Amino acid sequence: MKQHPAIEKLLREIEAFRRKTDMNATTFGRLSVNDGNFIRAISSGRTPSLQTMDRVQTFMKEYRRKAVA
Repeated sequence: MKQHPAIEKLLREIEAFRRKTDMNATTFGRLSVNDGNFIRAISSGRTPSLQTMDRVQTFMKEYRRKAVA
């Protein structure tokens, strides 16, 4: 199933983030959107809301900012 390019981009960003932080998918989902199955669900075709996509982006940005500080 082909996903929207924005969702594909988000998944690539999440995977890059997870590789850099050594964070597993369940932890990422719980910390970012309080859903341990988030990555599996969107990888399987669930379409996240724009609000959820923003929450994920904000989480990654803030996590990186705190890691640098």
